[in-house]
Amino acid sequence: MKKIGLLVGGVFLCMVTVYAQSQEGDIPSQKRTLPKSDVHSWNIDERFGFKDSVAVDTLITSYQDNNPVNNYSIANSWNGNLGSPLQSKIYFDRTNKTDYLFSLPYDAYMITPENVSFFSTKTPYSQLVYRSALPKYSEEDYFKALLTMNANKRLNIGGLFNYIYARGQYANQGAELINGGFWMSYENKHYSGNAVIMFNRFKNHENGGISDPAFILNPSSIVGSSSYSSKDIPTNLTGVVSGYNNDIYFYNQRYRFGKDMERKVGEDSVATEFVPISSIIHTIKFENARRRYYETTVPAAFYDSTFLNNSYTNDSSRYWSLKNTVSFTLEEDFNRILHFGLAAFVEYDLRYHALVFDSVTDGYYENHLKVGALISKQKGKILTYDAQGDVYVLGPKAGEFEIFGNIHTVFNVKKDVLRLDAGVGFYNETVNNFVEHFSSNHFRWDNDFKNNLRFNAKVRFSVPTRDVSIGAQMENVTNLVYFNTKGLPEQYDGNVQVVALDAVANVRVWRFHLDNQFVYQYTSNRDILPLPDFSLYSTLYYKDKFFKVLTFQAGVSVRYHTAYYGPVYVPATGQFRVQNEQLIGNYPVLNAYLNFHLKRMRFYVQYAHWNKGLFDLTNYFSMPNYPINPGTFQFGLSWTFYN
Repeated sequence: MKKIGLLVGGVFLCMVTVYAQSQEGDIPSQKRTLPKSDVHSWNIDERFGFKDSVAVDTLITSYQDNNPVNNYSIANSWNGNLGSPLQSKIYFDRTNKTDYLFSLPYDAYMITPENVSFFSTKTPYSQLVYRSALPKYSEEDYFKALLTMNANKRLNIGGLFNYIYARGQYANQGAELINGGFWMSYENKHYSGNAVIMFNRFKNHENGGISDPAFILNPSSIVGSSSYSSKDIPTNLTGVVSGYNNDIYFYNQRYRFGKDMERKVGEDSVATEFVPISSIIHTIKFENARRRYYETTVPAAFYDSTFLNNSYTNDSSRYWSLKNTVSFTLEEDFNRILHFGLAAFVEYDLRYHALVFDSVTDGYYENHLKVGALISKQKGKILTYDAQGDVYVLGPKAGEFEIFGNIHTVFNVKKDVLRLDAGVGFYNETVNNFVEHFSSNHFRWDNDFKNNLRFNAKVRFSVPTRDVSIGAQMENVTNLVYFNTKGLPEQYDGNVQVVALDAVANVRVWRFHLDNQFVYQYTSNRDILPLPDFSLYSTLYYKDKFFKVLTFQAGVSVRYHTAYYGPVYVPATGQFRVQNEQLIGNYPVLNAYLNFHLKRMRFYVQYAHWNKGLFDLTNYFSMPNYPINPGTFQFGLSWTFYN
């Protein structure tokens, strides 16, 4: 009742504020709202510190879908509980943010230096976000707070705090996430620096999925239970907790060499500006990561293995990396004819890997030395490009290399602009240390795998003015490593091809909109790399503005993918293994929502998965034995402040 009261109060406050502000015609608008140009945001490249402008979070349309899971991919394998491990069902959406194997299931939530948005503001900028999902005792709460400000025109500092506490719609499924940290950016004409301190904390209660799929597929067959809630469905595991922690300390600094030059700014005036010619860059990054898996009792029937300890499980692993990189660049302005930049770097990485079982630590250190070079052109509206190559010259990874490049250009087609983005890459990669060697209460392996070879090519055509884009990607992988039906790593001695075609098409007729994302995937070996053939996210909505200040959106959305033998999550290792027993998919998940946007405030209500039980479709599983959440009522509020 408190949550419903909060919702009603929020709607009432929204309407009162709309009325009040609609009567303020005599107040100049610039006194109520700061221009967006007063807040600038960008990400940086970890190695070189190059800036890449990003939009400030002012999303209006479909704000109800703006959460870490939906932002990661349009289709995911997960247990439906925000904060839980996941893997994208779209092959080219999968990421690898760190070199620690056990971080992969948390990539959707992880904050690394490249994910940090740096700011420059004329006034303090802050944002508060609160989201929740009912029913009571199964709430899913998400809170976010961001604050950033400039001490002067050169120095900005900021902080971010995210908190997720999701009790779960099914038994033994709770999740808790705390991540965030602080950043600082400083820049003058010669020296610039970017500092980041980020922490990521995950705690998950693992239920191993429900023990009997009949509770979802055929509820009437359950003897002695005329009605039950999702919390009443028995699960495979109880008293099992996994945790993952990741801390990152990062500093990138650059000193530019150049000269002051005059440029004409009018008919009779000139201005002096600093033109950088070359730079020396230093980056230091320390990453410390740990994973723990704990069982109060050992589930003998769930894992097909011989236990080292029959009474309880307390496994953990650790990884840390201390990386120093020194780079030298020739800026694009060093050559006024060809206008391209050059860079070279040397990177030294000291790593530590350890497995801990029953307080016994088995750890070792590694020393890696990598060198590489980059040629790029990032200035200009017609053509930009970059090409990079690097190779490990010392250490266990010696001989591992990567070569890749990208090109971006635009063409004028009548009154529209056609943008072309393309890239190609070839990678020779050693297998992850924990895939080679691992020991725990349930799983143990000792492998000597070959390097895997990947060739990747991609192209995308887009018409920004029409909100339409079409893309294609392909990848050929030799010696692919996957987790087999027993949850053990295995290497395929051959080639696997993946081809994906995708399209984004947003259509508008009057005030009605239809926004669509489609992905078609082909995999040459479904047994070791299963992927759904077709996936989509589509939303149909009506959008209008009332009182000249309140933007209103009402619509329905659907997520769908075709049936396939999707992978299943293994709690003890945190990895996703293949299976050939249960088809997943061919089930639409429908949501109905209302969105409101009032100047600096966004507010939504949504009923998710409202079609549960309709059309005689019951196969609402995200993974084998992991059903999607039943129908839930959700709401959220975001408030931005420019003072």
